[in-house]
Amino acid sequence: MERNKIVIIVGAGAVENAWVPIVNAIKVVTNQNVDIDGANCFFARLIYLLRFYSKIPHADAESYLKISKENTTTLKNGICEEIKIAQSNGILKPRPEFRKILKKFAFNDSRNSVGMISTNWDTVVDDDLDDLLKTINSDGQTLKCFHIHGSIEFPEHLYLPSETTQENYRSDIENKKFGLNHAMTIQFLEQANQILIYGLSLDPLDAELSQVLGGAGFPNNQLQEIIIVNPDYEKIKNRIKILMFPRNNIKIRCFSPEDLETEK
Repeated sequence: MERNKIVIIVGAGAVENAWVPIVNAIKVVTNQNVDIDGANCFFARLIYLLRFYSKIPHADAESYLKISKENTTTLKNGICEEIKIAQSNGILKPRPEFRKILKKFAFNDSRNSVGMISTNWDTVVDDDLDDLLKTINSDGQTLKCFHIHGSIEFPEHLYLPSETTQENYRSDIENKKFGLNHAMTIQFLEQANQILIYGLSLDPLDAELSQVLGGAGFPNNQLQEIIIVNPDYEKIKNRIKILMFPRNNIKIRCFSPEDLETEK
């Protein structure tokens, strides 16, 4: 029998306290109390300024762009340091249902071929997945995880909310690297028969992720089913339907993290 190719896509909702170190890093920079919405507002303005100063025909544009880039680099480094501390202190950890979800939907058949895409900068789910695999297999197998938005291992390559793979404020080499990362992710998704989405909100700020997911639903691809595990599964389901348009023959199944036995 042909192997079922499953791609697991996880977001911040798969990790407890995922936004805590990010908010802390922004607090350090702004000296202001910030929540998640405020953090995203700050990110969006930062990217806007980079785009603006890279194109505006103004005598001081180049110096302002340099300052904005320096601010962005400082913030990225700060975010990565805060995440590393939060991981080492156990502040960041997989949600209790994470392994149950994997065992029920991904590792329920030894014939399944499984891969993962993470939109997170931390490596919490990667590490936990490798630990889980050690209990399932004794051969030391690990699973490839694509960090579509970059990871703490390379602060300079963090992909901030509202960014795209092609930006005027980056060099051609930088844009090529971001583009290659997304291209590899798209190729990976194109082979999937099934996609499992957990802890991912499909935030409108991340239009490029929406395009990547929409591409997985192209008529010539193998995708047959999408499983959504999310407390707000109806909202995610509706967004998935929009992204998959005009293809409407993909089965969508929804589950709440609190009740994995009952399809919604």
